[in-house]
Amino acid sequence: MRRSNSDNLLPTIMIILGATGDLAEKKLLPSLFHLYEKGKLPSMFQIVGFSRRDWGNEEFQSYVTKILKKHTKETAKIKKFVQFIVYQQGYFEKRGGYNKLAVTLGFKDEEWKVCSNKLFYLAVPPKLYKGIFEHLSSSGLTEPCSPEEGWTRVIVEKPFGKDLKTAQELDRMLGNLFEEEQVYRIDHYLGKETVQNILAFRFSNSFFEPAWDNKSIEKIEVRLLERDGIAKRGEFYDGIGALRDVGQNHLLQLLSLFLMDNPGTFAADSIRSKRAEVLGALKSMTVKDVGELTVRGQYEGYRKVEGVEKNSKTETYFRLLLEVDTLRWKGVPIVLESGKGMKEDLVEVVVTFRHQQPCLCPPGEHYKNQLHYHIQPTEGIFASFWVKKPGSEMILERKDFSFDYRAAYSDEEFIDAYEKLLAAAVAGDQTLFVSTEEILASWKFIDPIISAWQTRKVPLQSYKLHSEDIRKEKIIKKESLERLIGFVGLGKMGSEMVSRLSEHGWQLLVFDENVKAIKEAESALVKGAADIKEMIQGLSSPRIIWLMVPAGKPVDDVLDTLLPNLSKGDIIIDGGNSFFEDSQKRAVSLKKKGIHFIDAGVSGGPGGARQGASLMIGGDRKVYDRLVPLFSDLSEQGGFGYMGKAGAGHFVKMVHNGIEYGMMQSIAEGFALMKKAPFSLNLKEVARVYNRGSVVESRLVGWLGEVYHIFGQNLKGISGSVSHTGEGEWTVKTAKKFKVNVEIIAKSLAFRIR
Repeated sequence: MRRSNSDNLLPTIMIILGATGDLAEKKLLPSLFHLYEKGKLPSMFQIVGFSRRDWGNEEFQSYVTKILKKHTKETAKIKKFVQFIVYQQGYFEKRGGYNKLAVTLGFKDEEWKVCSNKLFYLAVPPKLYKGIFEHLSSSGLTEPCSPEEGWTRVIVEKPFGKDLKTAQELDRMLGNLFEEEQVYRIDHYLGKETVQNILAFRFSNSFFEPAWDNKSIEKIEVRLLERDGIAKRGEFYDGIGALRDVGQNHLLQLLSLFLMDNPGTFAADSIRSKRAEVLGALKSMTVKDVGELTVRGQYEGYRKVEGVEKNSKTETYFRLLLEVDTLRWKGVPIVLESGKGMKEDLVEVVVTFRHQQPCLCPPGEHYKNQLHYHIQPTEGIFASFWVKKPGSEMILERKDFSFDYRAAYSDEEFIDAYEKLLAAAVAGDQTLFVSTEEILASWKFIDPIISAWQTRKVPLQSYKLHSEDIRKEKIIKKESLERLIGFVGLGKMGSEMVSRLSEHGWQLLVFDENVKAIKEAESALVKGAADIKEMIQGLSSPRIIWLMVPAGKPVDDVLDTLLPNLSKGDIIIDGGNSFFEDSQKRAVSLKKKGIHFIDAGVSGGPGGARQGASLMIGGDRKVYDRLVPLFSDLSEQGGFGYMGKAGAGHFVKMVHNGIEYGMMQSIAEGFALMKKAPFSLNLKEVARVYNRGSVVESRLVGWLGEVYHIFGQNLKGISGSVSHTGEGEWTVKTAKKFKVNVEIIAKSLAFRIR
């Protein structure tokens, strides 16, 4: 049952299991004292320390006093605080201590004459969780007095399991004892001030969110670097490794905050749900992917640390290249990186924005903006921008906007992460805690990587302490595509596609029967060819040749000229509006000669060809996969896809054009009706409003609005007839062949040819 915040005024007992350990000493006890100083704890509050040491209340209170004196000189306050502390000796693996603990808690309830809230904090190694939960359950400690009285909550530390299987087992065990709202899984990074600020930074600043997607962002890097080694954590760390220690939790949590959609509210359920959506969309890696997209290393001297196996294969450094498979983020490379023994301490997220197309930069220069979100050791936000350097020449220079969080709020108190997390747990606010869905989704992504590493698919590289060598190891897919292509056809679409490819760093050899078109296309990366043979000779095998010529005989004529000069393994891409059955036949014929044929439907008009088109691609899947970098550079971000075997690309494009006919016809009829209406409607204004959030919003409506703007309400100078190029007719004939009724498309076609 969900409790209201008024329940937090009830007497509350916090039981720290592992009260004499490092976590309690360094974080929990000082944080609880600070909360007490600030009056943030319930007026009736008690801390019960549970541990193996054979102590009584006085010994434990003396121990706590020594700890707190390292943090404050307020001895009088310390003395008052420790009066709220008692101690119960017990062994985590034995039932007896829990029975005694139950008696202690019962006495306190009798003294207060109320069923108090109970908060169990497991400040112990995760391997002890199972036994502790079983004993808590069997001793009745987790049972509430009644549905109407005091709540029971449990706080557990990361790591939450060692893999997906153990995480699921732990989750089932918790599920048998508690409701999800009672379980508080701590990732202390979520309690850091600058981490919490990510939500405000993203969703309270309107100039960032519109550019926060794959159309505007080129790459995201999340890194957590530590100068220190593993210190005295040898036994624990050697069974975990860097990826489990910080990758599965800290880094993925940071990533989810940067990529999540707007939660609509700052409520815990909304925020945790949106974080979980990101983690659930992480694209799972195959063994081959792990081999190509990950780097791992171990610093020299690691195996000499006490508790580490002599031949340990545990990584102290990793770097992953991953992708989030959502419409918003598909295609954006994301780097997760962490390591011990690095050159510096650094926790940051770096967002690199895409270079705008077309480029207005000086020749040969491409400038990009970056945003650095620093979490440690400095806390701040730094954004790069470019300005013209004073002088007669257009020389750009990088400058930075910077925001130092500590300097900006120097008069404010920065609260420790654990202090925030403890206060939130008492208050019943789960925003800063990790949900079951987040845990399982992150392990589902991490597991295949760990499994592949255990089979030695990725070599464990050695690196010197405090060096940068391991960070220089590049992640590159083995089957990289040479950025060299032949291009035939420099019409309106072809010339714009050539310009776009050259701006993405492609070298092009181009040919067109129009010599003037060749001259206009030439640039530093675009070279014209006198004929097709010369173009082919300038390409290295396996060659890639893109055709952008009219459908039918022109395609066959170009193929006849190409074939005598091609070699096995070369690739021909037909990007024109060819009939899909012709593409099927050409693919079969070329395959016999060892030539790959890809059919690519290209939509978007000349503007799309320049700014990024929509590509519908058919052919051999393996060949398509090799050409993904090419399709990615030609298309709007995420605007390309594999449709199926040979002919599928042109088939989908053909139907696309048939749909376009129907849409254009209905838009024309609707606006003709509005023109006759007795309201003196401003059709340009109607088109503008239609294209701002309505269900008929489209590029076609946008183009119509532009036409009204240029030619006026009566479209003076515009003919009432529309030409057709064959795709609509092919669509209708194919539909009849497949016995599918396409009445709207057929009538739209009939209007064009009447």
